[in-house]
Amino acid sequence: MGQQAGTAPLDEAAARRAGPGKALAADAGRIVMCALDMAERFHRKGRLLTFGNGAAAADAGHLAVEFTHPVIVGKRALPAISLANDAAAVSGLAAASGYESVFATQLRLLGRPEDIAVGFLTGDGCGSVRAALAAARDLGMLTVALTASGSDDGVVNGLEIHHVLPARTGDPRVAREIHVTIYHVLWELVHVFYEDPVFSLAPAACHDDGACVTCADTAVPVRVTEVRDGGLAVVDTGSGTEEISVALVEARVGDVVLVHAKEAIAVLGGDGA
Repeated sequence: MGQQAGTAPLDEAAARRAGPGKALAADAGRIVMCALDMAERFHRKGRLLTFGNGAAAADAGHLAVEFTHPVIVGKRALPAISLANDAAAVSGLAAASGYESVFATQLRLLGRPEDIAVGFLTGDGCGSVRAALAAARDLGMLTVALTASGSDDGVVNGLEIHHVLPARTGDPRVAREIHVTIYHVLWELVHVFYEDPVFSLAPAACHDDGACVTCADTAVPVRVTEVRDGGLAVVDTGSGTEEISVALVEARVGDVVLVHAKEAIAVLGGDGA
């Protein structure tokens, strides 16, 4: 009895994390798409600006620090800064204009259309984060929100966000743990996509029907007709054939894969054998 009672808190803690952990795996496609868009912004000489309140301010700082570290020795760092780290700026703006303006004001001074804004919304009292994300949208920046609860429509408190990455839990402690995992995956994937030569090459061809796997704004479903060495494949776009990368998925001839920026990000099904 004593041994069972002693493990009860651990079992309860594990149970609280099981659901959000499985949901995170199901949201893998969201994270991949976010990383692709972030890599594209970095190629446009954009910078990452992060922000969050309270404990989430530490996550904002952690995320910025990670991006200024190369994910692989010898690769370049990517420019990032946390707007929550400067106590003088935060306290001065709060005293002058109210706390809800502390991040939005900094974004309006520092932000550029090619930049990325990542805000952490893990509970109540996130008005300053929502205001900053709204300011970022007005500036044309890519907006990313790491939230506690789920949002499948890209809207957070009435605000349209380019990428919403939810922890899908009401427990702020578990949400932070999920967020740590999410932004470390983003950090690694962004570097992978940033190094992909497709981002540094002009599109070889475009299709009027929007089926171009190189330059389409949205992911495109195509069928694999040939799998090649080096993580490459040939696909039928409906307007011809193109070579893509299948390094992130296990694709076979006959499979339908979802492609964004010439990278297969999911296998939708098919008759691959």
